[in-house]
Amino acid sequence: MPDVRHGPLVLADIGGYTAYLRGVELDHATDVLADLLGTVATTLGAVVPVVKLEGDAVFCAGGEPAADDTMLLTAIVDTYVAFQRRRRAISVATSCPCDACRRIPDLELKLIAHRGAFVAHEVAGSRELTGADVILAHRLLKNAVTEATGLRGYALLTEAACGELHADGLTEHAEHYDDVGEVRVGVVDLEARWREEDSRVTARIDAQDADLVYEAVVERPVEEVWRVQTDPREQPSWRVGLDRYDSDSPGGARGVGTQAHCVHGKTTIHQEIVDWKPYRYYSYRERNPAGQALWTVELEPVGEASTRVRWLVALTGGARQRLLLVVIGARMRRILQENFDSLVNRLGGAAA
Repeated sequence: MPDVRHGPLVLADIGGYTAYLRGVELDHATDVLADLLGTVATTLGAVVPVVKLEGDAVFCAGGEPAADDTMLLTAIVDTYVAFQRRRRAISVATSCPCDACRRIPDLELKLIAHRGAFVAHEVAGSRELTGADVILAHRLLKNAVTEATGLRGYALLTEAACGELHADGLTEHAEHYDDVGEVRVGVVDLEARWREEDSRVTARIDAQDADLVYEAVVERPVEEVWRVQTDPREQPSWRVGLDRYDSDSPGGARGVGTQAHCVHGKTTIHQEIVDWKPYRYYSYRERNPAGQALWTVELEPVGEASTRVRWLVALTGGARQRLLLVVIGARMRRILQENFDSLVNRLGGAAA
């Protein structure tokens, strides 16, 4: 019997590539495509595993555990932002006057997300996925979103992928296909998400400004370390004494503005993300029994498969907070050290 699996099905397609290829230098054009596809595959594949490359698209599916609706939308937004950053970096860095390099800004990215059943099998040495849901996801690549909205950079999510089409940040839309009929979808304006992200001022603590610093190297890739620290489902696996972890993400995607409540018995710690740079760092404001604090969590690749994890904490509660720390400082440092050690152990322990 075939092994039927269920999970997200995501296609990230670089739009405008066919027109881009016409009349440009093929060697430069293929280098640009390979670079951008690599960026997309790395970012999206950290949440939904890459199945294969399909020309100018990346096809991802499944994952253990499968990404929930919020994680899926977060991965989609993060992938688009990473694509835009990389596209701009390539364009700015090149001094080549050829058409392929000059027209890099013509390239765009759209993402299609569905959730359903699929079967994996080998065909001529290549892993292929089959099933009605796989077909539907690919059908949705051909759509009328640009004609209806004017957007070239967007995400199209089915009801199965996002749960509620009226969620914040989604515009209801419908596509019709002769073989599958009408498909109701939600459209996310990724161009607007990128403009918002690009204009945002960073909030990052430097080591010299931190009151507390915790650091270790773990033998795990950056993507896994990021997921363990940011996925709400992972919080009980390393937060010491955690009874409940509640998270709310305005706009559906985890990032700036996401709020969390860590419940430890009668104590609730409030957190709000104020800076979010996937796989590099994120910062959040925190209100805890010791007062106000600003945190930055940094990740730095070490070699091919290890990561340096660094927690930097700046106390922002003023003179009264520092006076309070004379009394509870030792206990607070012990609690933070216990949590950091627990995280490191969850990630397999510190590298030798």
